[in-house]
Amino acid sequence: MTIQERIRKIAEELFEGNISAFCRAINVKQPTINTIIGDRQSKPSYDVLCNVLNAKALNISSDWLMLGKGEMLLSGSHFIKTEPTSNNDIKILDIRVCAGHGIGFDGNENKVVGYVNIPEFVGCYGITVFGDSMYNMYMPGDIIFVREIKGKDMIDNGQPYVVITTEDRLLKMVYAEEDGLKLVSYNTVCNPDGRRKYPDMKIEGSQILHLYKVVGKLARTQM
Repeated sequence: MTIQERIRKIAEELFEGNISAFCRAINVKQPTINTIIGDRQSKPSYDVLCNVLNAKALNISSDWLMLGKGEMLLSGSHFIKTEPTSNNDIKILDIRVCAGHGIGFDGNENKVVGYVNIPEFVGCYGITVFGDSMYNMYMPGDIIFVREIKGKDMIDNGQPYVVITTEDRLLKMVYAEEDGLKLVSYNTVCNPDGRRKYPDMKIEGSQILHLYKVVGKLARTQM
Protein backbone atom coordinates (compact mmCIF):
# COMPACT_ATOMS: atom_id res chain seq x y z
CA MET A 1 0.00 0.00 0.00
CA THR A 2 1.37 3.41 -0.99
CA ILE A 3 1.29 6.43 1.29
CA GLN A 4 -1.39 7.89 -0.96
CA GLU A 5 -3.49 4.77 -0.44
CA ARG A 6 -2.97 4.97 3.31
CA ILE A 7 -4.22 8.56 3.36
CA ARG A 8 -7.28 7.48 1.38
CA LYS A 9 -7.79 4.63 3.87
CA ILE A 10 -7.98 7.15 6.74
CA ALA A 11 -10.72 9.07 4.93
CA GLU A 12 -12.63 5.92 4.03
CA GLU A 13 -12.49 4.21 7.41
CA LEU A 14 -12.79 7.16 9.80
CA PHE A 15 -14.95 9.49 7.70
CA GLU A 16 -16.92 6.98 5.59
CA GLY A 17 -15.29 8.37 2.44
CA ASN A 18 -16.31 11.96 3.21
CA ILE A 19 -13.22 13.76 1.90
CA SER A 20 -14.38 17.24 2.90
CA ALA A 21 -14.87 16.10 6.52
CA PHE A 22 -11.42 14.52 6.50
CA CYS A 23 -9.90 17.75 5.16
CA ARG A 24 -11.57 19.80 7.90
CA ALA A 25 -10.24 17.43 10.55
CA ILE A 26 -6.65 17.82 9.35
CA ASN A 27 -6.96 21.48 8.28
CA VAL A 28 -5.86 20.85 4.70
CA LYS A 29 -7.66 22.21 1.62
CA GLN A 30 -9.61 19.60 -0.30
CA PRO A 31 -7.96 20.27 -3.70
CA THR A 32 -4.61 19.43 -2.06
CA ILE A 33 -5.92 16.10 -0.78
CA ASN A 34 -7.60 15.36 -4.12
CA THR A 35 -4.22 15.58 -5.90
CA ILE A 36 -2.83 13.04 -3.42
CA ILE A 37 -5.58 10.44 -3.39
CA GLY A 38 -7.05 11.11 -6.83
CA ASP A 39 -5.76 10.21 -10.30
CA ARG A 40 -2.62 12.36 -9.99
CA GLN A 41 -1.36 10.43 -6.94
CA SER A 42 0.93 13.29 -5.93
CA LYS A 43 3.26 12.71 -3.00
CA PRO A 44 1.99 14.41 0.16
CA SER A 45 4.03 17.35 1.37
CA TYR A 46 5.72 17.48 4.76
CA ASP A 47 3.03 19.92 5.95
CA VAL A 48 0.20 17.56 4.95
CA LEU A 49 1.82 14.62 6.73
CA CYS A 50 2.36 16.70 9.85
CA ASN A 51 -1.27 17.81 9.83
CA VAL A 52 -2.47 14.22 9.60
CA LEU A 53 -0.21 13.05 12.42
CA ASN A 54 -0.86 16.08 14.63
CA ALA A 55 -4.65 15.84 14.36
CA LYS A 56 -5.43 14.54 17.85
CA ALA A 57 -8.93 13.50 16.81
CA LEU A 58 -7.40 10.99 14.38
CA ASN A 59 -4.65 9.42 16.51
CA ILE A 60 -2.81 8.04 13.46
CA SER A 61 0.36 6.02 13.92
CA SER A 62 3.40 7.66 12.29
CA ASP A 63 4.96 4.25 11.59
CA TRP A 64 1.84 3.16 9.74
CA LEU A 65 1.42 6.40 7.77
CA MET A 66 5.07 6.84 6.78
CA LEU A 67 6.26 3.24 6.51
CA GLY A 68 3.17 1.07 6.36
CA LYS A 69 4.18 -0.73 9.56
CA GLY A 70 1.81 -1.79 12.32
CA GLU A 71 -1.76 -0.62 12.81
CA MET A 72 -3.32 2.57 11.49
CA LEU A 73 -4.37 3.86 14.92
CA LEU A 74 -2.06 4.37 17.84
CA SER A 75 -2.40 1.63 20.40
CA GLY A 76 -4.92 2.08 23.16
CA SER A 77 -4.03 -1.22 24.82
CA HIS A 78 -4.07 0.29 28.30
CA PHE A 79 -7.80 0.87 27.79
CA ILE A 80 -9.00 -1.33 24.95
CA LYS A 81 -8.69 -5.11 25.18
CA THR A 82 -9.29 -7.68 22.49
CA GLU A 83 -10.79 -10.20 24.94
CA PRO A 84 -12.92 -9.74 28.07
CA THR A 85 -11.15 -10.30 31.38
CA SER A 86 -14.05 -9.76 33.81
CA ASN A 87 -17.85 -9.72 33.96
CA ASN A 88 -17.72 -5.92 34.18
CA ASP A 89 -16.01 -5.47 30.81
CA ILE A 90 -18.02 -3.39 28.32
CA LYS A 91 -18.36 -4.48 24.71
CA ILE A 92 -17.30 -1.94 22.10
CA LEU A 93 -19.40 -2.36 18.97
CA ASP A 94 -18.97 -1.28 15.37
CA ILE A 95 -22.60 -0.35 14.66
CA ARG A 96 -21.95 -0.23 10.92
CA VAL A 97 -21.61 -4.03 10.96
CA CYS A 98 -24.68 -6.08 11.87
CA ALA A 99 -26.29 -9.27 10.57
CA GLY A 100 -29.75 -7.70 10.18
CA HIS A 101 -31.81 -4.52 10.24
CA GLY A 102 -33.46 -3.45 13.47
CA ILE A 103 -31.07 -5.37 15.71
CA GLY A 104 -30.45 -4.00 19.20
CA PHE A 105 -27.06 -4.02 20.90
CA ASP A 106 -27.71 -7.04 23.12
CA GLY A 107 -27.59 -9.65 20.36
CA ASN A 108 -24.64 -11.58 18.95
CA GLU A 109 -25.24 -10.12 15.48
CA ASN A 110 -23.15 -7.04 16.25
CA LYS A 111 -19.43 -6.87 15.50
CA VAL A 112 -17.41 -6.56 18.72
CA VAL A 113 -14.17 -4.62 18.18
CA GLY A 114 -12.89 -4.69 21.78
CA TYR A 115 -13.63 -4.44 25.48
CA VAL A 116 -13.06 -1.75 28.08
CA ASN A 117 -13.45 -1.65 31.85
CA ILE A 118 -14.71 1.71 33.14
CA PRO A 119 -16.71 1.29 36.37
CA GLU A 120 -19.09 4.23 35.83
CA PHE A 121 -20.23 2.75 32.51
CA VAL A 122 -20.80 -0.86 33.61
CA GLY A 123 -23.99 -2.12 32.03
CA CYS A 124 -23.59 0.14 28.99
CA TYR A 125 -22.60 -0.65 25.43
CA GLY A 126 -19.63 1.08 23.84
CA ILE A 127 -20.20 2.37 20.31
CA THR A 128 -17.48 3.53 17.91
CA VAL A 129 -18.32 6.86 16.23
CA PHE A 130 -17.97 7.16 12.45
CA GLY A 131 -18.71 10.08 10.17
CA ASP A 132 -18.98 13.76 11.08
CA SER A 133 -22.72 14.47 11.44
CA MET A 134 -22.16 15.03 15.21
CA TYR A 135 -18.85 16.91 14.81
CA ASN A 136 -17.50 18.28 17.09
CA MET A 137 -19.59 16.94 19.95
CA TYR A 138 -18.27 13.52 18.95
CA MET A 139 -15.26 12.94 16.72
CA PRO A 140 -14.66 9.98 14.41
CA GLY A 141 -13.02 7.25 16.47
CA ASP A 142 -14.49 8.35 19.81
CA ILE A 143 -16.30 5.70 21.81
CA ILE A 144 -19.68 6.63 23.25
CA PHE A 145 -21.39 4.67 26.02
CA VAL A 146 -25.13 4.12 25.80
CA ARG A 147 -27.94 2.68 27.93
CA GLU A 148 -31.27 1.54 26.51
CA ILE A 149 -34.42 3.38 27.50
CA LYS A 150 -37.86 1.86 27.05
CA GLY A 151 -40.20 4.80 26.64
CA LYS A 152 -40.46 8.15 24.85
CA ASP A 153 -41.44 9.73 28.18
CA MET A 154 -37.86 9.08 29.39
CA ILE A 155 -36.29 11.23 26.66
CA ASP A 156 -34.38 14.38 27.64
CA ASN A 157 -35.00 16.68 24.71
CA GLY A 158 -31.89 17.93 22.96
CA GLN A 159 -29.65 15.18 24.34
CA PRO A 160 -27.77 12.64 22.17
CA TYR A 161 -29.24 9.19 21.57
CA VAL A 162 -28.67 6.23 19.28
CA VAL A 163 -31.93 5.46 17.47
CA ILE A 164 -32.41 2.09 15.80
CA THR A 165 -35.11 1.70 13.16
CA THR A 166 -35.84 -1.06 10.66
CA GLU A 167 -33.42 0.62 8.25
CA ASP A 168 -30.87 2.69 10.15
CA ARG A 169 -28.77 3.18 13.27
CA LEU A 170 -28.48 6.91 13.92
CA LEU A 171 -26.53 8.98 16.44
CA LYS A 172 -28.43 12.26 16.80
CA MET A 173 -29.77 14.79 19.25
CA VAL A 174 -33.37 13.77 19.90
CA TYR A 175 -36.57 15.74 20.53
CA ALA A 176 -39.78 13.90 21.46
CA GLU A 177 -42.83 14.97 19.46
CA GLU A 178 -46.43 13.82 19.66
CA ASP A 179 -46.20 11.36 16.77
CA GLY A 180 -42.52 10.42 16.88
CA LEU A 181 -39.03 11.86 17.20
CA LYS A 182 -37.16 14.74 15.60
CA LEU A 183 -33.49 13.88 15.02
CA VAL A 184 -30.97 16.72 14.79
CA SER A 185 -27.30 16.63 13.85
CA TYR A 186 -24.86 18.70 15.91
CA ASN A 187 -22.88 19.53 12.76
CA THR A 188 -24.63 22.48 11.06
CA VAL A 189 -22.30 22.70 8.05
CA CYS A 190 -24.04 23.68 4.80
CA ASN A 191 -23.59 22.57 1.21
CA PRO A 192 -22.56 25.14 -1.44
CA ASP A 193 -26.25 25.72 -2.21
CA GLY A 194 -26.83 26.85 1.37
CA ARG A 195 -28.82 23.83 2.49
CA ARG A 196 -27.70 21.92 5.56
CA LYS A 197 -25.61 18.87 4.80
CA TYR A 198 -27.33 17.02 7.64
CA PRO A 199 -30.94 18.25 7.74
CA ASP A 200 -33.28 17.41 10.60
CA MET A 201 -35.10 14.11 10.34
CA LYS A 202 -38.54 12.99 11.49
CA ILE A 203 -39.03 9.39 12.67
CA GLU A 204 -42.53 8.08 13.30
CA GLY A 205 -43.08 6.21 16.53
CA SER A 206 -43.84 2.96 14.73
CA GLN A 207 -40.37 3.03 13.10
CA ILE A 208 -38.46 3.13 16.39
CA LEU A 209 -37.26 -0.30 17.51
CA HIS A 210 -34.59 0.60 20.08
CA LEU A 211 -33.52 3.84 21.75
CA TYR A 212 -30.25 4.27 23.64
CA LYS A 213 -29.22 7.35 25.61
CA VAL A 214 -25.59 8.48 25.42
CA VAL A 215 -24.27 8.68 28.98
CA GLY A 216 -20.57 9.32 28.35
CA LYS A 217 -17.68 9.04 25.95
CA LEU A 218 -14.05 8.00 25.69
CA ALA A 219 -12.28 10.35 23.30
CA ARG A 220 -9.66 8.86 21.03
CA THR A 221 -7.09 11.12 22.64
CA GLN A 222 -7.78 9.32 25.96
CA MET A 223 -7.14 5.84 24.56
